[in-house]
Amino acid sequence: MSKELKPLLVGVAGPESLDNLRLSDILRRIIGKERVYRYLELGHLHDFVVRQSNHPIVVFLDILGFDLAEATALVGNVRESHPTVVFNLYVDKEEYMIRNKELPGGWSLRFMHYFKTYKENEDVEFEPVVRNSLRISQSEAEGNVLDGPLRITPSFSRGVIAPSPEIQAPPVTKEHVFVSYSRSDWPGFVSQLVERIRGAGMPIWIDQHLLVGGDDWMDSIGEALDICKVLLLIMSPEALDSRYVKMEYRYFFNHNKRIIPILARRVDRIPPELSTTQYIDFTDLSNTASIQNLIQVLRKYMATAKVS
Repeated sequence: MSKELKPLLVGVAGPESLDNLRLSDILRRIIGKERVYRYLELGHLHDFVVRQSNHPIVVFLDILGFDLAEATALVGNVRESHPTVVFNLYVDKEEYMIRNKELPGGWSLRFMHYFKTYKENEDVEFEPVVRNSLRISQSEAEGNVLDGPLRITPSFSRGVIAPSPEIQAPPVTKEHVFVSYSRSDWPGFVSQLVERIRGAGMPIWIDQHLLVGGDDWMDSIGEALDICKVLLLIMSPEALDSRYVKMEYRYFFNHNKRIIPILARRVDRIPPELSTTQYIDFTDLSNTASIQNLIQVLRKYMATAKVS
């Protein structure tokens, strides 16, 4: 008889701050407020882990908000007594790189084997980052409960974690071009443009095979946003009104990654983030000069992406 898997529980531990409140709110939206617990003190976090040890647990620990000797002692004790708990360090990347030297002996290398989710500015769409990070942390927590804590968390150095071999996700590489568009533009414009780009040998990442709004959809978008180096933005009135399209091009803008705007239909105004970026006019889709120009631009940018 297989072991019953109880619902995932998430603890957010760290001082009262806008960053920690933001993270808590996003996690509550993802899995429900009744399964996300907020802790200001390490002792209360420890009590939570002990009390709920029959659940898979992921702890987002703002470790730099505590005394590092005390925090690392807690992590060590929890991992020894409840090794099924998965810790996801929630840190400011620059501060962590500086204060990493303060860690007790041996902990700097040990922390290479913990998940990390790096804090982002308020103007960055953070939910895809959190979803992707939680998805993989949850997978390990549930695997630990069902199969025993035999795996070692893979190390990584990005704010969004790359999928582990156990996670099945649509394949995406940095050579793929991320296509951001409105669903209303798919039949008459985007599908034809994508076909012509693929016909020229350019790899495209697009979410057509995913269910819009589902967890897999958000997880896959978060992964692709992080990995892809170039975004092809299909501009139309509907696209520029879409919260998801805004999320996607703002993510690229805030991470200083390449955006290529394509004008599919006339818009009233170009968003401020794109005002200095030259767009390619595709209001006449039959214009072969436009597609040739686009392919040339894509090849140039993707050649750069391959070596970056």
